[in-house]
Amino acid sequence: MKTEKKITKRIASMVLAAAMALTALMTPMQVQAAPVEVATPAIGIDVSRYQGEIDWDQVKAAGVQFAIIRVGYRTQTTGILTEDPYARYNLQEANRVGIKTGVYFFSTAINAVEAVEEATWVANLIDKYSITYPVAYDCEGYEKKSSRHYSLTKDQRTALAITFMDTIAARGYTPMFYSSKNSLTDNRDWNATALQTKYKIWLAYYPKFPFPQTVSPEYDGIYSIWQYSCKARIAGIDEEVDMNLSYFDYTEIAQPKDPSGAPHVKATDCVQYTEVLDVVTPNTIVNVRTVPSTEDPSTIVLKLNPGDMIYRTGVGNNGWSKVILGDKAFYIYSNYLDKVL
Repeated sequence: MKTEKKITKRIASMVLAAAMALTALMTPMQVQAAPVEVATPAIGIDVSRYQGEIDWDQVKAAGVQFAIIRVGYRTQTTGILTEDPYARYNLQEANRVGIKTGVYFFSTAINAVEAVEEATWVANLIDKYSITYPVAYDCEGYEKKSSRHYSLTKDQRTALAITFMDTIAARGYTPMFYSSKNSLTDNRDWNATALQTKYKIWLAYYPKFPFPQTVSPEYDGIYSIWQYSCKARIAGIDEEVDMNLSYFDYTEIAQPKDPSGAPHVKATDCVQYTEVLDVVTPNTIVNVRTVPSTEDPSTIVLKLNPGDMIYRTGVGNNGWSKVILGDKAFYIYSNYLDKVL
């Protein structure tokens, strides 16, 4: 309890100091070239392809103020730069409904050239979108021997994070560093002391009772966003989602750096199916549909019962499986299927 009170007082002092500094800098006639950061708490989410197709209108109506969207990652073994299949759709839709947007990238860079390549790749992708919140660097999995960045030292990893974030800053975006409380505490896996003096820190810490029951994380370092849950439920998102408390916000929404505009993306363009050849059976009564969606009852062609068996040829990143009846493809929600053969 003493620790919580100490942290809460520190946050309050930081918020007050930032607000006073902002007031001192602004004049009635001052014109801002970019959205002004203000010391106002905001509630947000972070998402990737694992949340599937998101109804961003419902997310906005639920009170979400900002979203940090995964734009891509470098694979942990082969090192290939890969775009999140829902990145452009999520950016487009979050922008459309007026949710302030940031992004993150999952890095496995093993040298400075790769770190610059990642940051440049990210900036090139997001230039056509409205990016108000920071661009975050996320590096995990380095403790696994199978990961390409397993052999890097703490100082080497930190240097690569700095290279990425400096490159992002040079492109006109606000950089941010993401990691867990355990990894940052006492500089265990990162030189957190150095990172927090130069960049915003996005801290992951999931207490037994999430915010607002727990008012702040048990962490003595500096942080600007607290990811307080990874199992939240939000209207418009079928899967569990991460929730975040930001200790800052912006007075307005940023304009895209490239005003030419991004091509329109449909949700169906984001769906990718991994080819399989399984025999599956339902674990409950399920509908077999002509499209991977529950919106239209007329798409139901038949029902299957537990024990009925059917061939599955694909597992989608949208939560649906592609199955075969005769020579035609149909769709069943994947969570309702168990593999038999």
